[in-house]
Amino acid sequence: MNSRIDAAGETAGIKVRAGYYGADIMAKFAFSLIFAALMAISANSFVYLPFTPVPITTQVLTVLLSGLFLGSRWALASQTIYIMMGIMGLPVFSGFKNVAALLTGSTVGYVIGFMAAAFVTGYIYENWANKDGNSLSHILISFVSCIFGVVLIHLMGFLYLSGYFYAMTGAGSISDILIKTWKLGTQPFLLIDLLKIIAAVSIINLNRIKK
Repeated sequence: MNSRIDAAGETAGIKVRAGYYGADIMAKFAFSLIFAALMAISANSFVYLPFTPVPITTQVLTVLLSGLFLGSRWALASQTIYIMMGIMGLPVFSGFKNVAALLTGSTVGYVIGFMAAAFVTGYIYENWANKDGNSLSHILISFVSCIFGVVLIHLMGFLYLSGYFYAMTGAGSISDILIKTWKLGTQPFLLIDLLKIIAAVSIINLNRIKK
């Protein structure tokens, strides 16, 4: 009798856990869809500077928040969904472009960087942030997570943009191309992206600061 009760209890426990994990996966998938939509909205909330082909958007902030809130795998999923939306022809990239228009432009590297940054930001945060630790250590880890994410975005963007400039001009030394890429694709955005990092860290730590 006891063995039957134990078996029934174990079966019920398995069903409860399965239901919990199923609901958890559905919730995370739903939030991944939400962040993918937010990427499309933030991509098209843009400002072009007169001297660079790279626009200012709020996408970096959205990418960082996806990593902090969703974790590495689901943040990567949100960015993958976002790119798939463009592949399907939706105008989700900056300037209301789909993937065909994106591939002829200068910002492909940044979009690839979004995927890498979302994963790495989430990975560092979910593995090193002590959710029960003190606020200062939590703020520090979330800040470091975002720093790594932004570095990856700029690295991927820089590599592609330098190749784009070289292909467009077909002349000039490598050092000239790299300097041009730094001045047009990285330097103007450093302070702006630092402010985005501070905003993301503030948002993820908002409840802890209130406490």
